Amino acid sequence: MASPQIFFMAQPGFTQEWFWRGRSRERARELGYEVQLNTRAGQLEKKDWAELLTGVDALLTTWGTPRLDADILAQNDSLQIVGHVGGSVAGIVSPYLYERDVKVCTANGLMARTVAEWALMMTLVALRKLLSYAQFGAGGRALDWAGTRINTAPEDAVIGVWGYGDVARRFIELLRPFAPAEILVHDDFLSAEKADSEGLQKVELEDLFARADVIHCLTGLTPQNKGRVAEKELALIKEGATLINCGRAPLVQEHALVAALKTERFAAIMDVYESEPLADDHAYRSLPNVLLTPHNAGCGRDELYLAAMLDEFARFFGGEKLQTEVTWERAKAMTDSALLRKADG
Repeated sequence: MASPQIFFMAQPGFTQEWFWRGRSRERARELGYEVQLNTRAGQLEKKDWAELLTGVDALLTTWGTPRLDADILAQNDSLQIVGHVGGSVAGIVSPYLYERDVKVCTANGLMARTVAEWALMMTLVALRKLLSYAQFGAGGRALDWAGTRINTAPEDAVIGVWGYGDVARRFIELLRPFAPAEILVHDDFLSAEKADSEGLQKVELEDLFARADVIHCLTGLTPQNKGRVAEKELALIKEGATLINCGRAPLVQEHALVAALKTERFAAIMDVYESEPLADDHAYRSLPNVLLTPHNAGCGRDELYLAAMLDEFARFFGGEKLQTEVTWERAKAMTDSALLRKADG
């Protein structure tokens, strides 16, 4: 079978090179697929993209890809499937794409698994109250030998999860063997019946913040959720709890979080920030109750993202069922990249 016309929209540079490497290149060879790479650098207009996509059967999209609307696809009548080499597709899909019955799939599952592992690791760090007594390299505080007495066993802990998307579900799967006392979930799309059948408690967001020992922000960044956690919600967090955000920074109002953390009433572990890289003089860096990582919770399986989408193409063109298809309703609930902070580098 001849290879479908596959085009990877990432422009020349780091992102293209990062995903088009190693196991993804190998998988393309195994499938007999010829992947055409975008060679056009710089700011492209819609008409430029339209020209590039002429005759394409399958598209590989990623961060920085424009929304696939009628203008971008004006010269294309052959597109059948889109594979997103990344997580959320909310910023690249459009009603027009779905009206054309173009299938959409994503590597979000691979990313979700990786982020969920980070979330589990940091949950244990939080329950062990590591920030209270550990020494981190030469710049850390002296070891607090009595501090270990404040640890919380997982089975005594209440874990709160805001969101029930791919990352949240993966995280809860990993968390279950630790048998926490309660797993609280707030999500607009999770029914109370389904939550109960899965051993979860569906609660209001305020209840989650008030009751949980560890709070995870894992929901999609939608207009409704942006900045939803403010002074009121942060004031509900109980003393000694930990707020963990490896989802999207704008879910929490930064100025309110900084003010609350300065009281040292609770701790925070963060992987995402309003502006990245995080400034050297940012207030977070001076707080003893904060653990920071450089937006790498999802790193580790990146080399597989594009390969996974090529596998989906093989299923589609072979008449098999897709494993990672995203419906329009699901896409609308995912993080909209237009709402993200602008990275500084």
